Amino acid sequence: MRKVIGIGETILDIIFRGEQPTAAVPGGSVFNGIVSLGRIGVPICFISETGNDHVGNIILNFMRENNIPTDHVNVFPDGKSPVSLAFLNNR
Repeated sequence: MRKVIGIGETILDIIFRGEQPTAAVPGGSVFNGIVSLGRIGVPICFISETGNDHVGNIILNFMRENNIPTDHVNVFPDGKSPVSLAFLNNR
């Protein structure tokens, strides 16, 4: 089977219900697709970058836990990883 190579950003999505955060999950358009493909056994490679910070460590640990190779993720020593806030309502 051919390997799927994804190139994209990694973001930590912080999910709010009301005024309280309820979850923090790594995301990004290409990243989400790569995670899904990897979970069903498709050979994958993900090329990205992250900061050398707490958020970056969460993203890298998530990748390792989901068997996504991290050898093509560049970690910037002084960089800051992006965060996205999603506010959900009860509708």
